[in-house]
Amino acid sequence: MRKIWWTWDIRMHWAHGLSFTEESYWRNYELAVDSAARYGVEGIVVWGFLRDMHGGLRAAHRVLDYARKHGVEIFPGFGVDDYGGAYYQGESEWSLDRFIAKHPEFQARNADGSLHTHRWPMNDWTVRKLCCPSCEPAMEYYLKSMEWLLREFDLKGFQIEQGDSGLCYCEKCCENYGIGEDKSSFNLNISTRRLLPVVRHALQLKKNLTIIVETYSGMELGKVAEKAPLFQSYPLEVYLSWQAYNGFELPERRFLIDEKSVSPAKHGCIAVRSNSEAALGESDTPEEVGRAVELARNAGLDMAYIYGEYPDFWPKTAKVYEIWSRACNETKGE
Repeated sequence: MRKIWWTWDIRMHWAHGLSFTEESYWRNYELAVDSAARYGVEGIVVWGFLRDMHGGLRAAHRVLDYARKHGVEIFPGFGVDDYGGAYYQGESEWSLDRFIAKHPEFQARNADGSLHTHRWPMNDWTVRKLCCPSCEPAMEYYLKSMEWLLREFDLKGFQIEQGDSGLCYCEKCCENYGIGEDKSSFNLNISTRRLLPVVRHALQLKKNLTIIVETYSGMELGKVAEKAPLFQSYPLEVYLSWQAYNGFELPERRFLIDEKSVSPAKHGCIAVRSNSEAALGESDTPEEVGRAVELARNAGLDMAYIYGEYPDFWPKTAKVYEIWSRACNETKGE
């Protein structure tokens, strides 16, 4: 299975500073790349890849160039309607916040009519603006943003998602998507409709891209079958990302994949949420990590990502990386 690490810039614990400065950003990913190469990790997803506060383009190029010299790709996170667009935080024209500031009528609305914003990760004091998913003019902006990002960094891949931070309750969204009855923070129909044009455009611009699409879904047989047409609407080259377990609901965590799970697409990635503060620290055991990868392989998935935010000079973290890497290297049926 292909091996990927998944990270938020300001949750990195490899060096002091959590990437809030250019030097700490560089040092965190320098150390992470060195270690990732030893585990055979081919790429590191970086959300917050581009922020003015840690050096913008200059620092991002420095991180990416260093990674490539050590055989590791950088896969930036690309947000549609949330998570900053192509440029997570700053004054760049490719920052979604700046785009919405120029077009305030495009900003998403909460159920009470107030403007919808989002702050994540927990240690990020900056606030992102969310774009209304019924806003068609924004789609042209996303296509141009993707063109710029691919060209600027000669990217080999990226992760893309539409966001899980809440829905827009404007009149158009209520009419288009029936949002008034949907109280969840994520809608797969909306996500698919918004992501597909950007994904297809990227593949037209550049072949052989590694594109990881977040589904925010587990692989329970019934749930996958119910939404199969949406999952199968993506190009065959895409890696759909599936949650291994609901790590946020301790102590009631359960696996979201089992022996009956089958991938509805040619490619798929299991998201193992370990080695990150997003899952309340190292909540799962190495055995659970290995089991998740085993189930994913048996379900026909051919990629696995684990969070790469904790350093492997922490003993338990190192054990998790080792078990995960070994499980990925095994072949089906072993």
